[in-house]
Amino acid sequence: MSGETWSNLDKVDQKIIEILNTNARTPSKDIAVELRKMGHDVSDRTIRKRIERLEKSGIIKGYKAVLTDVAESNDYEALLLKFKVTKSLDALKEAVREHVVSLPYYLFVANIDGEWNMLIVLRTERGIKNPGSRIIEKFSEDVIDYRVTKFDFKNINIVNMSLLLL
Repeated sequence: MSGETWSNLDKVDQKIIEILNTNARTPSKDIAVELRKMGHDVSDRTIRKRIERLEKSGIIKGYKAVLTDVAESNDYEALLLKFKVTKSLDALKEAVREHVVSLPYYLFVANIDGEWNMLIVLRTERGIKNPGSRIIEKFSEDVIDYRVTKFDFKNINIVNMSLLLL
């Protein structure tokens, strides 16, 4: 969602999205109560209609389960890749992207400009050490340089992160 689309939503829609982003299973009744506390005169029926409109317009694209730390790690790797300059650089980037998105532990992959060609963020799962090294090994003939940085996510503003990634 672009920043312009977000700013075109009224405060009620923005708050509905924020609440659903925190817990997609929040009942419309609870959302209405929260909004009434903020001074908005809305019923749970109004909330259901607004959610339905947000879904139909494509602003809300779906819902997903977010697993706790029991099932996954909060540790991640950022992998920066620099490829050999060839005529088929775009095809190589697409092949890497297709491979990365097939991995169950990938978070995102992006083509970037500048010194590096691609940024990949991967979740470090238990039992899978250095997931970025598998990508480097697979495409070793085309990679001339790489950097791997480990990090963890803490205190993330989920709404802003979701908007950034859309």
